[in-house]
Amino acid sequence: MTENLQILVGGIASGCLLALIALGFVVVTKSTGVLNLAQGGFVVLGCYLTYEGRQSWGLPFWLAVVVAAILTALIAAIIEATVVHPVALRGLYPPILVTFGISIVIPAVAAGIWTTYQLTLDDPWGLDKVGVAGLTIAQRDIAVIVVTLVVLALFLAFFRFSRLGLAMQAAASDPEAALAQGISDRVIHMTAWAMAGALGAVAGALLATTGGGGVRPGLETQALIALPVIILGGLTSPAGAVVGGLLVGVAQQFAVVRVPDVLGSGFHEVAPYLLMLLVLLVRPQGLFGSAEVRRI
Repeated sequence: MTENLQILVGGIASGCLLALIALGFVVVTKSTGVLNLAQGGFVVLGCYLTYEGRQSWGLPFWLAVVVAAILTALIAAIIEATVVHPVALRGLYPPILVTFGISIVIPAVAAGIWTTYQLTLDDPWGLDKVGVAGLTIAQRDIAVIVVTLVVLALFLAFFRFSRLGLAMQAAASDPEAALAQGISDRVIHMTAWAMAGALGAVAGALLATTGGGGVRPGLETQALIALPVIILGGLTSPAGAVVGGLLVGVAQQFAVVRVPDVLGSGFHEVAPYLLMLLVLLVRPQGLFGSAEVRRI
């Protein structure tokens, strides 16, 4: 029982990181209608900019994370305005292909600037663990869960109480009516991308801590695991991103420990996709998605 609870806590922490990345996908898809495949690039930028803040600028860890999130948000907004927006109206596939190209370019540029060697963020907890109610839990996992809760609270407060957040909701619900009321789609789109960049940066910084393996090439692949999360939860549902992230994180963690070797040592890597397929067989629109009604 105790071991299962420890696996569950580890799965929740992993799911929190997936939820942060998935929220970046969802906020862009809901606000702009574009599936942002560049989210993995923002994860990479976040971890390397946090490293830069720690090692070159001498910032405390959490301040370095905040600065990295702000810088990544600015870069994401600039990318939307200069690269994505010009092709956004040319059909469904051109903007998706552009974001896919960005997801390749950003990690390559980061590797050119910071090299491909594994680097350390010098995070405050390292591999330390703490005992809680008979469980041995990594301090990193606790930090990940707390940070995710704080980010979700800020996310909800922004959309509920700020004028820009309310405008984004209005534009997502009825773009034409929002435009008639003077809500600028350019501002909405850039803000959505900036939020996606910040969310990806925070997730990247937490993924690259000592307990997560350090700053290294390949972290952008975490965004590929977040794709089943958003499809499972619903492409435009923030709640679906959170619930889907937790489900996938827990499923992966139990697959690592509990699935017999006869199914292969890498079964946990395909577990998110199997879970996604099972849900889609029952609810094609995802757990929290809305079914489309077409008139023939």
